[in-house]
Amino acid sequence: MANPRNGKSFFLTFYFLITLTLLFISPSYANESPVILEETAVSVTEPTREDALLHKLEELVKNLTEIVSNLDAKLSESKNEISKSDDEELVRGGGRAKAFSVTKYSPFWTERFSFTSAVKLDSDATCINVLPFKDFEGSSKYFAIGDSRGRVYVFLRNGDVLVEFFTTVDSPVTAMVSYLSMFKNSSFVVTGHQNGAVLFHRIHEGSNGEDWNSNSVSMEHVGAFDVDDSADDPVTLLEVHHVGRVRYILATDLSGKLTVLTENRTVHGSVIPSSRPLVFLKQRLLFLTESGAGSLDLRSMKIRETECEGLNHSLARSYVFDATERSKAYGFTSEGEIIHVLLHGDIMNFKCRVRSKKKFQMEEPVALQSIKGYLLVINEEKVFAFNVSTQHYVRTAGPRLLFSAGLEEIRSSFLSHRQTRNVAVKARPLVASDRENLLVIGLGDGYFGVYKSKLPSLKGEFNTMLWSSPVFFFILFLFGAWHFFAKKKESLTAWGPDDPFTPTAAGQNSAGKEPSFTEPARRNDDLMDLRRRYVGASPYRSVGGGNEQSSRAPVDGGGYRTTAQDHNNYRGGSGLDSSGFGNRRDSLYGNNKVMDDES
Repeated sequence: MANPRNGKSFFLTFYFLITLTLLFISPSYANESPVILEETAVSVTEPTREDALLHKLEELVKNLTEIVSNLDAKLSESKNEISKSDDEELVRGGGRAKAFSVTKYSPFWTERFSFTSAVKLDSDATCINVLPFKDFEGSSKYFAIGDSRGRVYVFLRNGDVLVEFFTTVDSPVTAMVSYLSMFKNSSFVVTGHQNGAVLFHRIHEGSNGEDWNSNSVSMEHVGAFDVDDSADDPVTLLEVHHVGRVRYILATDLSGKLTVLTENRTVHGSVIPSSRPLVFLKQRLLFLTESGAGSLDLRSMKIRETECEGLNHSLARSYVFDATERSKAYGFTSEGEIIHVLLHGDIMNFKCRVRSKKKFQMEEPVALQSIKGYLLVINEEKVFAFNVSTQHYVRTAGPRLLFSAGLEEIRSSFLSHRQTRNVAVKARPLVASDRENLLVIGLGDGYFGVYKSKLPSLKGEFNTMLWSSPVFFFILFLFGAWHFFAKKKESLTAWGPDDPFTPTAAGQNSAGKEPSFTEPARRNDDLMDLRRRYVGASPYRSVGGGNEQSSRAPVDGGGYRTTAQDHNNYRGGSGLDSSGFGNRRDSLYGNNKVMDDES
């Protein structure tokens, strides 16, 4: 196919050569014209001839200009036709057309997160919150989205719209928190607004008849908290703190003012720290600020603050605590660094230390969210996934980048080609999770995707929690105490036999020296001898005659019979003669005859 630029250059060169030729020829015509005119005898003056030649040149230039303009128009038309033919050849698979890559499809996101549903809002979304309702598998069932018109939308996990609720305040919802109520199948939702108002709502879940799988959700307004919203500072953070059955709501505005609210919608107290709190540690009144850390005492409403070691005077933009180890937190600083922070202690004695830093090129604003074993960082264009789980304790451990994916790429996975041709409007990055595997992420242009994480989580984190747990040391103490007392008992019983009345011990004493009459073994022998004497003259005789055996079994006392010398010792020693006593025994019963031992 001919190049249109070569044709255009040819015509321009031809035009230039004609112009130069005419310029060189015009003086010669001016010099020769008088001679020619004289020969023809025409009386024309020399200025008239020059004017005629100039007029002809002007007409020639005009004609050439029109020709060049017509050629340019034809070249532009031919160029459009060529581009169309190239597109057709590209579609048909021709090899002569050039192609270039606009974007690349990355399977990282779809391989690691399974798509559940997607929703779209016609208004500008401002915040997301996962509601605390769980199903039989332990996964969250609902999530709520607040918009710029003061409305809250409640969605089912599969994308069904359940509630569209107006919060009674026509101001953007800038913060939201929810927690379970004491009543069954109900929870409370607290919304913070841009004008500084904090509102209290209730969500109730009920079943639709006999179908327990299809639930109906209703939302109602309870009231407004008695806060001072005269400054019109937007609420940036809401958190719930439990003290037994009493719940406190911690609210922070853009100026850094911290207000403690009760469920009765009254103000417990307020305080202004030197730096604005960014995130609260659950079940502890510890929080991380832009420049360090702090603690709050509810009784005295006093704040203790300290700087984070290793932060080097840089300001933190956002924080999020780890999903499994609550003392670990991750943040993004104004210097473009992702930091790993440790926060230990209680409200009286605590310490904040930066464990690792990593420079990362990312444009603000940035939203952080943690799931089990991983950290997600989202800006207006991309989402980055970091691995934060570790099997062993490593001092320099920090977030390790796994992959990144564009929000437009994720959005195109469930939208058609026509819907993705429009340029998406950049919005505030939003993300929320149940800290397990459910993830709700804002994809721009009003779209939100619901995903379940398929990322593997290491179970080695249990080791770090176990070895540092005080319960583990208490179990070790109980085991050591049991082992000590067991060994002590064995050492005490090793001095002699457990039972001193065994036949073995009696046989050993009789083989040795003579035992005294107070020993229990000798006493048992005498009792057995007396029993044998009286049992011999039993009144129960056999009926069948003398040859028949007695119905009473004879007692074999061969092992228990003692010698005469033992009898003498028992009856008072050698001074008493046993032969002086008769061997006659009196019967215990009157009907029996008296029997002698000799008979």
